[in-house]
Amino acid sequence: MKNNLKIINTDSRYLSKKISKECVHFIVTSPPYWNLRNYGYDDQIGFKQNYEDYLKDMKKVFKECFKVLKSGRFIAINIGTVVSNDGMKFITGDFVKICEDIGFIFRKDIIWHKPKGQTKWQRGATQFSQNPYPLKYNTNINHEFILVFQKGDSLDIDLSNVKRFNKFFVRKNAYSVWDIPPVNSPKNDEKHVAPFPEEIPRRLITLFSFENEIVLDPFAGCGTTNSVALELGRKTIAVEMSKDYCDLIKKRTKNVTLDKSLMEIYDESEDYKEMLAKENMDNLFNSYIKAKKKYEKILGDKEKAKYKNMELFDD
Repeated sequence: MKNNLKIINTDSRYLSKKISKECVHFIVTSPPYWNLRNYGYDDQIGFKQNYEDYLKDMKKVFKECFKVLKSGRFIAINIGTVVSNDGMKFITGDFVKICEDIGFIFRKDIIWHKPKGQTKWQRGATQFSQNPYPLKYNTNINHEFILVFQKGDSLDIDLSNVKRFNKFFVRKNAYSVWDIPPVNSPKNDEKHVAPFPEEIPRRLITLFSFENEIVLDPFAGCGTTNSVALELGRKTIAVEMSKDYCDLIKKRTKNVTLDKSLMEIYDESEDYKEMLAKENMDNLFNSYIKAKKKYEKILGDKEKAKYKNMELFDD
C-alpha cells in the first residue's frame, strides 16, 4: 500500500502549497486541543495561545482544507468542549461559524459518546464529588462532537453501480449519537497525546468516500486516519508538523493491507437483526464483566478493612 500513502511534514496552515487544489475527496481530522496539550514542536496551534489566536489559526487551516477539497465533497471535524478558568469554551459553535464564513455548508453534527466507566475521571467530577451540594454541580465530560461540512451543495455522483450498505450498517450509524470507547492507553495509541479511536475515521471514511479516493488528515498525529484509510482501500495524505510523528506514521502504516472483512457492511447474507442482537449481547457482557470486577474489588477492600480493624484489637 506504499504508493497509496503520502506523508507531508509541514504546517497545515499552508496545505495548498504542498497539495493540489480540488484533489482531495474527503477530509477527516481531530484538530489540536486549545491550550491543553503540548505536542512538542515550535509554533504549534493551541498550546500557550489565547483563544482568539487559536481560532484564527484554525480558520487558516480550514481555508486551506476548502482549497484542496473537491467541490461537493465533505470534511468531518472531531472536537470537544474545553474547560478554562474563564468558563467553558464551546469550540464546536465557533468552528461552525468559522467554516460557514469560509463557505462550507454545515450538514450535520454527531455526538461521540464515550461509554460511562471508559473515560478518565476528570477535574470537574472530582470537584463535585468533594463538594456534593446544590450549586456545586460539575461534570465528567464524556462526549465530543463530530461536525460534518460540505463544500458547495452539488454532488454529481452516479450511484447506479455502487454497492448498497446492508441494514445492519445503516441501523448502526443512523442515529446521531455514536457509542465508541475512547483510546486511553499510551500503548495503544503509540504515546500520542490525543488518542483518536480507529472506529471514528472508519465509519466516516466509509460513509463519505469510495475506494481509491483520496482521504486527507491535516493533523495526522500518529496516523490513525491514514492507517484506517489504507485498510479501507483508499489513498491517503498525512500532514503532520512533528517529524517524530511522521516517523511513527511510516512505522504504523508499513504493513497495512486491505481488510476484506470490512466489506461485510455490504453483505446481506447474514440477518442484520441477528448481528445487532449479538452486538448488544457482547456490549452487555463486557459491561457485566467490568461491573463484576468493580464489585469484587469493593468486597475485597471491605474484607481487608475488616481484618485490619480486628488486628488493632489483637494486642
